[in-house]
Amino acid sequence: MSSLPYELIALDLDLTFLDDAHQISPRNRAAVLRCAEMGAKVVLSSGRMYRCTLPYLHLLGLDAPLITYNGAFIKQESTGEVWLDEHLDLGVAREIVDFCAARDLNLNYYLDDNLYVAKINPWAELYSARTTAPLNPVGDLRTLTDRAPTKVLIVADPGCIAELYVEMSATYGDRAYVTISNVEYLEFMPKGVDKGKALHAVADHCGIPHAKTIAFGDAGNDIPLIRAAGLGVAMENAKPEAKAVAGRIAPPYDEDGVAAVLEELFGFTPASAG
Repeated sequence: MSSLPYELIALDLDLTFLDDAHQISPRNRAAVLRCAEMGAKVVLSSGRMYRCTLPYLHLLGLDAPLITYNGAFIKQESTGEVWLDEHLDLGVAREIVDFCAARDLNLNYYLDDNLYVAKINPWAELYSARTTAPLNPVGDLRTLTDRAPTKVLIVADPGCIAELYVEMSATYGDRAYVTISNVEYLEFMPKGVDKGKALHAVADHCGIPHAKTIAFGDAGNDIPLIRAAGLGVAMENAKPEAKAVAGRIAPPYDEDGVAAVLEELFGFTPASAG
């Protein structure tokens, strides 16, 4: 193992590892599987729900833990072992539910790996179309606030999200991890949770030194992941603040940037050339 440049590869999905159709390109898939054959552990690290991340693990055919909900939930599917299961502060969740109901904002409420919304609207449908998450409309999310969710997420137009981020970071920053994961998504996670801490948790669990980890990402919620890795890689299409903390910039996601970097670092040629 020690002869490998990196023993743990962490991959964000959207706008990093997946293409515009939310699929894994043949070159990216081939590169990741080649690294796995060489002995590296490949871990998908997503803000998505567990149920919406699992199909990509199955597509790759790998036996590895999944980092989901931006690091709040880590599970090894093959054994059923849950490595981490954190929840958003219930008081925060209740306040955000009330806030969104008053402003008629679309709020995603995640409970037991199910997605609940007050009603089906274009924002809810946009999120569902992107992630394949089934929508469960309940009329009033306050009926669910007897239990703490894994996270909640506001879906709105980018200008609204940018304004809400400033406002709600100030209000909830001491009680929750508030981040923009997509220009239309404002996420509220359990305090102390992020993809970087999750990466270290997986590395420690597997006995892999942090210096032997490499991570790829593009968005605000990937910044802790990029920072935490031995080599943090931001995609060319990444947010400027994600690029600023990266040790390396990969070609854009739609040019198989993940594969390009792995091929170079692990020393093999693209599958199409071989």
